Formats: sequence, C-alpha cells, structure tokens
Amino acid sequence: MLKQKLDQTFIKRWFLGQYFLELLIVGIMLMRRLLGVSWTTTPLGVFLLICLLLIIVILPGILLLSPQEDHLQKLRSWQRRGRQFNHYLQMIGQLLFLPILINMLTVLLPSQNIPINNIILIIIFLYSLIMYLPVGVLALARIQSLLGRLLMTLGSALLLIGMPLTEQKVFAKVLLAINHSGVIPAVSFAILMAVIMHIWGFSLPKFSWTANGQKSVLIFLAIFSVLTILFNSFSAANNWREIFTKFDFTIRSTSLQLILSGVEAGLLEEWACRFVLLYLLLQACRNHLFQLDEAIIGSSLLFGIVHFTNLGTQSLAATLQQAIAAFAIGVVFAAIYLYTQAFWWPILFHIFWDILSFMSSGQITMSQPTTFDWWGLAATSIIFLGVALFLLSGKRRETIKENFPELI
Repeated sequence: MLKQKLDQTFIKRWFLGQYFLELLIVGIMLMRRLLGVSWTTTPLGVFLLICLLLIIVILPGILLLSPQEDHLQKLRSWQRRGRQFNHYLQMIGQLLFLPILINMLTVLLPSQNIPINNIILIIIFLYSLIMYLPVGVLALARIQSLLGRLLMTLGSALLLIGMPLTEQKVFAKVLLAINHSGVIPAVSFAILMAVIMHIWGFSLPKFSWTANGQKSVLIFLAIFSVLTILFNSFSAANNWREIFTKFDFTIRSTSLQLILSGVEAGLLEEWACRFVLLYLLLQACRNHLFQLDEAIIGSSLLFGIVHFTNLGTQSLAATLQQAIAAFAIGVVFAAIYLYTQAFWWPILFHIFWDILSFMSSGQITMSQPTTFDWWGLAATSIIFLGVALFLLSGKRRETIKENFPELI
C-alpha cells in the first residue's frame, strides 16, 4: 500500500512538472510570435486562437491530481460526469499536445549543427517512449467503461502514429527514417498500454511456447504462415490459371523507412488488437457461451475498421479491400496466438507480411484492386476463416482454454 501511494505521488509530480513545462513552452512561443521572431508564419490572430485552445484543453488537467478522483461515486452527478469527461479530454489533449510542442522546439534547432541535432533527437526519441505515462495513469487508467477503453485504445494508437515528433530535416538520414516510420510511437504505445493493462488487472501477453499444442498442428501453422506471407508478397497472378504459376520476386525497394514501417504496423496493431482489445473483450464476454468467438470477431472487426483511416492516401475500393483482408487475417492472428500461447508469432507474421509486401511493391499504400483481386480476397478470406475455425474447434479449443485459464 505504501509503495503504491509513493508511486502515485511520483506520477502526480511527474504529470505536474510536465504540465507546467507545456504551459511554459506555449508562453515562450507566444511571446516569440508577438515579438515577430516566431518559427511560424501563421497569422497572429490564428496563432493566438490556437494557443488559447491548447491552454483551455490542458488547463482542466490539474483536476486529475485531486484526491476526489478516487471517490467519483461520492460526487454529484454533474461533477462525476465532468471528471469522467476530463479523463478523455486530457488523454486526447496530451497525445496531440506533446508532439506539437516537441515539433515546435525542434524548429529552433540550428540547421548547420547536425551532430548536436542528432543527439537532441535521440534524447527526444527516448523520452517520448515514456512521456505519456503520467496522463495514462491519471486519466486513461481510470476509465471504467468497456466502450471507453476500446475507443481510447484505438484512438491512442492512431494519434500516436499520426503525430510525428518533428518535421525538420536537420538530422541524420537514419534518424529521419526512424522518425517517419512511426516505430518510436509504436514502442511508446506498447509501453503505455502495458502499464495501463496492468492497472486494469491484466497480465502482459504470453510469449512462451505452449506445452499443450499438438506438434502436427504447430507444424501446419508454421508452413501456413510462411506460404501465406510469400504468396501475399510475390504472387503476380491476373487470373485463376496463373494462381500457382506466376510469381514476381522482384524487390523494388529496401529503404529503411519501409522496413521500419512494417515493424511499426506489426508491433502497434498486434499490441492493440491481439493484446489490449482481445483481452478486454474476452473479459467482457466471460460469461457468454461463445466468449472466444465473440472476442475474436469483435477485436478483428475493430482491426479491420481502423484501416479505413487509410482513405486519405488510397482509394475507397483499395481501403475497403484492405479492411476486409485485415478482418479475416486478424481472426487468424488471434486464433494462432491463443492456440500457440506465443504472442511473438502474430507479431512476426504481421511484420514479415508487411515488410515483404512493402519491399515487393515499393510502396506502403495499396493500388486500385482489379476484379480478380476481389475474387482472390474472397478465396483467401475463406481460407483464413477456415484455419481459424479449425483452431477454435475440437481439441484445439480445449488447448486454448488450458493456455489462458485467467481469461477463459
């Protein structure tokens, strides 16, 4: 109890220090803009409005330090709802605000001193891995609603990868590739949600190999995983006659940013969907007859829906195809993890799926699908769902229950 109280005191002081530092940075930027030496050419009126909105968003954060937070039921209805709303406001606000402030500060770095800039950016990378923990513990961790937890998990993931730490070019190419790939925010999300899930009463994902799985099934899954990745990356078939005969093994790009983008997607999306969302839904459906099926389908549906955020960079048809494919393979990823008890399996499956696909096509976005692509999607989706159904039936289902007695 004493250790928990000390931890809370440290987190609150950390939050308070970071909170006032944010206000200080806003004040400095505002004064520079008023003196005409700002980093931005944004009209003064617009800049003042932005600063005012930022301050209004973070100012209620001080309420998170109130000891009454732990006794919401004793407050009046409007007070309770206001404080609950503040949980969401502060989490979203800090996810937006902290990267914006860091971006502002990196603009002030001298363009001619690359070595010093590199050191500063590395320090920013390291701190960004943990800078969301205070607001996470004081705000996100206090959300009790299942829907709120699901939405904030997805929202946090999307905001983290959507807010680059810097837009400047005065750094080494390797650091720029790391910055633009989103791999740092992915690790930051994993650290944040590991802490939050612990507070919510969940253990970390399991990485150990199952002792209950059938050897023949595990061999089948290994072969299935490898063949699926290779087929997805290198198949060049335009009709059913070419489906097993036409392949293109050309690697069109080996850029570090593409590779790291694959790592980012595999780590962040698996951590969010096959750990946080799946565990939350398994707990919520614990007394349901079809608990496993509902949790897997629900987390996979959310996984597919999230891909509609790609509409800004690719066509509706390509995004719809991607979302359907994500749902189907998400079901397989979840079933494989639950059966093998090895969380690294869906992570590596996902990472290599994306990396080889990016390298063979030379791009991250999907091209406009053809009629045959839609038929191919239907066929692969049936195969994915069939493999998942196999793992979720018979003795395999009993193995899953033995692997996760704390959840099932």
